[in-house]
Amino acid sequence: MAPSTQQFWFWCSKCSCLIYGGTAVCSAGGAHDHSTSGDYTLATPGTDGQKDWKWCKKCQCLSYTGGSTGACASSGTHDVSGSGNYRVAVDGKGQTGWKWCNKCQGLSYTGGSSAGKCQAGADHDHSGSGNYTLPLDGDPATGDQDQWRWCSKCQILAYNGYNACAGGGAHILTGSGNYVLTLSDPSVPGQDNWQWCTKCYALTYAGSASQGPCPKGGMHAHTGSGNYKLLVSAGAPSGMQNQWAWCKKCQSLWYTAGGTPRCAQSPSGVHDKAGSGDYALKVT
Repeated sequence: MAPSTQQFWFWCSKCSCLIYGGTAVCSAGGAHDHSTSGDYTLATPGTDGQKDWKWCKKCQCLSYTGGSTGACASSGTHDVSGSGNYRVAVDGKGQTGWKWCNKCQGLSYTGGSSAGKCQAGADHDHSGSGNYTLPLDGDPATGDQDQWRWCSKCQILAYNGYNACAGGGAHILTGSGNYVLTLSDPSVPGQDNWQWCTKCYALTYAGSASQGPCPKGGMHAHTGSGNYKLLVSAGAPSGMQNQWAWCKKCQSLWYTAGGTPRCAQSPSGVHDKAGSGDYALKVT
């Protein structure tokens, strides 16, 4: 039987552990921070890789259950009741540098500047661990990038993760499809100059005189973003969803057929699509 896969696993930049998307207590203090992480995919069940990796519903970490239970940042030991049995590839295809900590039993990334804070105290201890490999960001078509989601609070398109929302708190991506954007491909028709804001994760238009206000404060920041192209004024071709519009106040792309839109221009403001075309996005 082929293994099923599950996305929305992220690297926490504070403790270096692999955690399931959401907010949970971090051993380095406060909540996990996966604002700079890619979207990792785990397989369950199957025959490839090492089994007995399970999700702790208290701290959201992936921990190895083939040995001791391991210390949990939320107190006590990990609670893996209700978890699937995940398999992690060893020295396979994907991003390497992930190792098992023999103190907390978690999987943590060793390619950063820090070994990461361990739930059992001090830094992670990777002695005796193999070199694990995780698939990163799925397998979109060449030139495309998936994992763009619709936020049901502010109605904008944001890159998968949890970040500042104009509706307050973090984006809520539950119920969204998986949108695919064309990245830096001059042969594809459409309007370019759409870029990702590294502060709030929104897709915003960078071709205006103003970069637009960001829910995290100041203006949107596009440093490090690719140049995305969007199909405009073409209806809804097969496999695509239209009724997306540009807000001339905050520069974001938002879904006009959703609920009440919230604009970062003002706490109680709504998006303004005056002057916008009808954008269509590929959705899977």
